[in-house]
Amino acid sequence: MKLKVNPTRQELLKIKKRLNTAKSGHALLKEKLDGLMQEFLADIRNLKLAREDLDQKIPAALFDFFFAYNKMGERKITGLVSHLPKADIDLSFFNVMGVKIRKGEVKNLKEVEDSKISLLSGDNFIYRSKKEISKNINDILNYANLTMKIRLLAEEIEKTRRRVNSLEHVYIPEMERIKKYISQKLEERERFDRTVILKLKEVMDSKK
Repeated sequence: MKLKVNPTRQELLKIKKRLNTAKSGHALLKEKLDGLMQEFLADIRNLKLAREDLDQKIPAALFDFFFAYNKMGERKITGLVSHLPKADIDLSFFNVMGVKIRKGEVKNLKEVEDSKISLLSGDNFIYRSKKEISKNINDILNYANLTMKIRLLAEEIEKTRRRVNSLEHVYIPEMERIKKYISQKLEERERFDRTVILKLKEVMDSKK
């Protein structure tokens, strides 16, 4: 395929500059991709551990809640928990290799943990459920934070990988091809010019 490019020295300098920039960008993106993958894999391991931990703690609390719900009904449970404080979630952000990660934290954790449901007849199941959930609310939120972080990192990894592949397999090879084409054309022109000069010199020498 014939390249539509002007084979001049000025154009060759431009291509070399763009090629060097692309190679530097490719190296930086590869480094970023490696860093993101390390962070991602570490978070996957931490999420697995967090899930195993919650799987040991939460099912009993959920069982107690559903048992109480079936026994007492929604209205009575609502009355029992209506005075309890709601978790006040404070959102903050931090940066992981250019990825903006949101983190939630319970501001009134102690208030939530210390709030109680009175032990009336028949409500011991909802009491136990509330106590267990409150005790592990930070772990539940941390699990949610980690899940969100992993999703954002996965999106950034995919986007970065596409950019790396585009540079590596499309843009840089194309710039190399253009550079080679211009260099060849300039060499052909130089050979032609040298041939013309030699011929002119021969003609001039023969006339002496």
